[in-house]
Amino acid sequence: MEHGAHLVDVLDKTGAIISSKRRSDVDKSVDIYHGVYIFLITPRGEVVLSTIPVREDLPNLYAQRLGAPAATIRRSGETAEEAADRCATRELFIDQLPLKLVGEKMYHLSSDRYVYASVFCAIAEAPLNYSLIDIESFLVVTPREIDAMIEHHPEKIAETFIAFWHDYRKKLPL
Repeated sequence: MEHGAHLVDVLDKTGAIISSKRRSDVDKSVDIYHGVYIFLITPRGEVVLSTIPVREDLPNLYAQRLGAPAATIRRSGETAEEAADRCATRELFIDQLPLKLVGEKMYHLSSDRYVYASVFCAIAEAPLNYSLIDIESFLVVTPREIDAMIEHHPEKIAETFIAFWHDYRKKLPL
């Protein structure tokens, strides 16, 4: 089945499922969905960021900004863990990546957009081969460099990543 044809749940502001629609019909700027994000931390405690690509088929809200190296929308009937495993395999080309749930909650972003997010982390190097559809490039940085980017150039980073970083930085194996 084509990726855009899978059903995903649409949520209300409390996180309750109110309907389902095909992934290709989701409007990320309006619909509330369950996003699943993976942070990669190198064995040296650096953070792997990705440049989010421009896409015509399934548009990205934060194209050309830095964000989590892998992200997906949880499909109907799928657990967050299953979605994270699918995402690691499909985007990072890493099978059986040992993922740890860092946190899960509803976010109300400053753009007046909501997203329910499950954030996972794993210790791994940035892969040499990965999905060029989902990832433009990787950047490996220190936690201090991320703090400086957020302070001086927040417009270069996905709003979701900034929210997750503030909430989970102390829980990450940095």
